[in-house]
Amino acid sequence: MQATAKRTDSPADQYLERVRELLEPIRAAAPETEANRRLPAAIVESMQKAGVFAVAVPKSWGGLELDPVTHARGIELLTTADASAGWCAMIGCDTGYASAHLDDAAGRELFADPTAATVFVANPTGAAIPTDGGFTVTGRWTFASGSSHAKVFCFGCLVPTDSGPRMLGPGRPEIRVIAMPAEQAQVIDTWTTTGLRGSASHDVAVTNVFVPEERTFGFSDPMRRTGALYRLPNLFVFKIAAIPLGIARGALDDVLAIAATKRTLGSSISISEQQWLQTAIARAEFKYRQARSFYYEALRAVWETLESGEMPVQRQVVDLHLSMVGAMENCTEIVDSMYRAAGSASLYARHTLDRRFRDIHTAGQHTTFAPDRISDDGKVLLGLPVRNSPMISVPS
Repeated sequence: MQATAKRTDSPADQYLERVRELLEPIRAAAPETEANRRLPAAIVESMQKAGVFAVAVPKSWGGLELDPVTHARGIELLTTADASAGWCAMIGCDTGYASAHLDDAAGRELFADPTAATVFVANPTGAAIPTDGGFTVTGRWTFASGSSHAKVFCFGCLVPTDSGPRMLGPGRPEIRVIAMPAEQAQVIDTWTTTGLRGSASHDVAVTNVFVPEERTFGFSDPMRRTGALYRLPNLFVFKIAAIPLGIARGALDDVLAIAATKRTLGSSISISEQQWLQTAIARAEFKYRQARSFYYEALRAVWETLESGEMPVQRQVVDLHLSMVGAMENCTEIVDSMYRAAGSASLYARHTLDRRFRDIHTAGQHTTFAPDRISDDGKVLLGLPVRNSPMISVPS
């Protein structure tokens, strides 16, 4: 007798089912998304209704407050349909993480719609000048993904003094994150790129805007919100690994679909009968599964530790960071091999493989995937001291 699959109706399962329902509309809208360099309003609305931007928002605010493994799985699914949608989901769901740094009343006032997307650019290319009751902020930030639809913008700033930026310690300038309603900032149309064209990752500028103290925070400040999801300040960074995993899965599926109908040139033999394609598919599949398994294993280990009420040890965070960088490196190889395997079909801009090829190479330029980032991981593995490494830092 065949066993019946056990159905679960957990909030995580319900959320992922809603995400799956978005995939076909997002896939169908991908040409429009690329052409207009932003997600269509209808897609943003459907993502918001599904809770995509509210996965990390606390339940007390009306959010989903789901675990980070579910966050990543949702982003990976969305990315199989269109990496720009997945990228906007990955950035936009920082609403719950950013607001965890603020006093509850101030957070509720600023994030009036907790289901809406947030822009978060931590790179401190702005100046926050202390003034009565807060800061006067001027700056310009690049890569403000989701700037076409986000309701709150969060930006990193240095705090200038007469002797230079305010410091937390030797070689550690204070990075003050300021949060403001989107209408207080100017979006500058700069996002004309190779890939992730629909992510609206334009520049954003502000000039002499007053930001109250209660709408600012530092990454070294204690978190204002309790709960496992908000205990590790840099946890939000690691969901980015879901992007290359989703692109690679989509590229594999593209080639499998092509192989079902494409014939060898001058022959009636299906390309699926060719050993070179069989080998390419097999290698791509095991690389994808290895990369995915390492990432989710490391992410679950960190989450289980946080759920237990403890803080992860540095080695756990190193494993998670290595799995993130490894996912990008391995998935880029997968997409490149699938692009070659599809032959001339990959060349046309209308084909999803062309878009996936461009998307993964654009995503791979993100600073979190820089090759030298893993040198600190190597130091930890070798038992050497590591200083000022925010990617793998763990609060004491």
